Amino acid sequence: MTDHRRSDRTLVVLCVLLALAVATLLGMLTRDFLLPRLASPPAPAAVSSAPAPSPTTTAPASPTPQTSPSAPGEVPSPAEVAAAVEPGLAQAPGTVSAEFRDLATGRVLYSRSADEPVAPASAVKILTGAAVVGELGPEATLPTRVVALPPDEGGTVELVLVGGGDVLLGTGASDPSRVDGRAGLRTLAERTLAGLAERGVTGRVVVSTDLRLFEDADPLNPAWSDGMVESGNIAPVQPLATYGGRARPGTGQDRVADPAAASARAFQAELAALADADGAAVEVAVREEIPATDAPRERVRAAEPVAEVRSAPVGDQVEYLLAHSENQVAEALAHTAAAAAGLPATHAGAAALLEREAAQIGVDTAGMDVVDASGLAVANRLSASQLVGVVTGLSADPARTLVLDALPRPGEDSTLGERFPVAPARDAVAAKTGTLDQTVSLTGTVTTTTGRVLAFSVVCSEVDWEIAPARAAIDEAVAAVAAL
Repeated sequence: MTDHRRSDRTLVVLCVLLALAVATLLGMLTRDFLLPRLASPPAPAAVSSAPAPSPTTTAPASPTPQTSPSAPGEVPSPAEVAAAVEPGLAQAPGTVSAEFRDLATGRVLYSRSADEPVAPASAVKILTGAAVVGELGPEATLPTRVVALPPDEGGTVELVLVGGGDVLLGTGASDPSRVDGRAGLRTLAERTLAGLAERGVTGRVVVSTDLRLFEDADPLNPAWSDGMVESGNIAPVQPLATYGGRARPGTGQDRVADPAAASARAFQAELAALADADGAAVEVAVREEIPATDAPRERVRAAEPVAEVRSAPVGDQVEYLLAHSENQVAEALAHTAAAAAGLPATHAGAAALLEREAAQIGVDTAGMDVVDASGLAVANRLSASQLVGVVTGLSADPARTLVLDALPRPGEDSTLGERFPVAPARDAVAAKTGTLDQTVSLTGTVTTTTGRVLAFSVVCSEVDWEIAPARAAIDEAVAAVAAL
């Protein structure tokens, strides 16, 4: 029995040793062969030394340094921009000047005759908007006032309708929901009757006007062709008008020959009708032709108004004029801003204000010659590079960036509304259109698919009425940049 027990113990020991050996072998196999085949834990990401994205740059989705040409926010190369732009511009009639510039860095990515001064048409209105906002401020409102002069020897009180630069007056009640018609002549007439009653004025009253805020010898700029007036593109520039020089609201309506006179007659008619209906203590002596007052300007200015209405804020008016390319509003606001700046409130004074504004926002004005605020004059001379400089300068000035925000966009109620109907350009372009019989232009910003914002201006000159082909060429070029 003893020998068997010893044999059993020996067997057990051998089995234990064998088990330990197997376990050791399996441990070695597991450590040296199996673990390397499993996924290793991710290593901490390296800290990128790339600069932080600028405000106009879309940040990458991860901290991995950008290496791909299509990485978000990367500036397209000049070769890429040229390859995108030139096929479209090759189809343009006339001569082309163009520039595309990275808005954040100021780097010029494409230039074609960009320093050549040309007539840029309504692209001038971007500079007008900048000058007006810079001088008047976006929150300023323009007053239209009524001043009551002491009665004459016959006891008649003269009510002077004083133009304050608002050419978007409405003929009815003031409408706070609109830009055109924010201040209404019916409301002004109601307030006038109330003001006269408060002062105890009774008897006969007559209406006259004071348009001396503007100082032009001729309210029509001599740089404008007769056709501009005959076609209704512009009317005499006066500090008093309804609906941008029209008798009814709507930018498609015809302009009247004498906007201030038409406005005065509309006010007189409202005043007379309300006085009759309310049994007022005053009698409005209706005049077929309403004259300018003979009272000295300083006397009128010093008098306490009987009543007044105020326009939409200047910032809203600038947005309106850019969206609809409103020539009358552009000219009137520029005159008003010139007066506020201490310059003559004339066509020449307004033009001088625009050139001064360009210099103030950092544009090289060599060769620039501005002669109006609407861009209707073919004598205007600005280069594509200067127009891009205006856009770039506005983007760097917080007080004026609202002008860029107000640029027309595809799909909106604006002159760009039906252009660029297809993505990505549909959501990428914000620009001011320009059209004359010899010029088609587009100036503003375009955002690439990587999120880079480029300032641009393209001007087709000497198009000889080939407006549609020129517009199509410009749109093709800009849309191709949007697709980069």
